[in-house]
Amino acid sequence: MPTVLTGEEREQVVENLEQRVLKWTNQLCDSLAENYKQYHVDMLNRNVLMDKHSEYAQQQLDDINNGTAKLMKFRIQSGKKYYKIIQQDFDTFQDRNEYRDGGVHAFVDKKTGQIYKAASWKSPAKHVRYDLRVIREREYVLDPRNCTWAGGYLYMR
Repeated sequence: MPTVLTGEEREQVVENLEQRVLKWTNQLCDSLAENYKQYHVDMLNRNVLMDKHSEYAQQQLDDINNGTAKLMKFRIQSGKKYYKIIQQDFDTFQDRNEYRDGGVHAFVDKKTGQIYKAASWKSPAKHVRYDLRVIREREYVLDPRNCTWAGGYLYMR
């Protein structure tokens, strides 16, 4: 016989899911940042191989290795229904030296964990691209080799 949950028990299950969705969304941001870091390192290594005297590329690699590089990062903005994942770039224009929002990478439904490609700054595209509740999809998306910082994994499969 199936177990029937009380209203309080149902609320607890929903609350737990919403906490996991936020945790997974944070992990996605970390994976996107790691993917960008690996992309950047690969690009700089190619530059060093092509030009052994490339001081700029070597300095950039040194900054990454010692943790002082100002690489692209991703942050979460919480809305009514969605977590908005926003890409941020380090801005040195006019000596600002701060991270500034670039664009919306994706939207994650707060209640279900469904990931949507961004249609605009304010709204997601129509179709669900991944569902973080599905273990196989979550493992795929949270792997930095798959979730690309440029968002290619969000196009329809």
